[in-house]
Amino acid sequence: MKKNQKIDMVEILKDFENLINNKPSINQMFTDVSMMKFRVRPVKGNILSVDLHNEEFISTLWSLGKLDEYYQKQHIKLLPKQKKIFENIFEDIYRKYQKDLNLIRLKQDKVYKKPQKLEIEIFKDNKNIKSN
Repeated sequence: MKKNQKIDMVEILKDFENLINNKPSINQMFTDVSMMKFRVRPVKGNILSVDLHNEEFISTLWSLGKLDEYYQKQHIKLLPKQKKIFENIFEDIYRKYQKDLNLIRLKQDKVYKKPQKLEIEIFKDNKNIKSN
């Protein structure tokens, strides 16, 4: 397919939905997330009080990573008129995954005397990416 050739947006969404609905095993997703170079940094609180191997957390992070990969791959192929629609759709999906991440209960089974508050930052480490 040539760059900037008209693409069926419904096909793009179906293709992405198929990717997300056919997730690999949790072990493979964990490996994939590591390769996606996601980093988790505590902003406030004790990161040791949470389970970062939580399956729901890994699955959602994997989905976010795949969303980013898919977006980068497809965005360059679109016509200018299609790009705005594409960006809006994928921004909505991105916000949904962010909301899902915020709702995941990561606290380990340990019982604490005082409620533990934790704020973390999740980002992609792009140090090895060369810019032109």
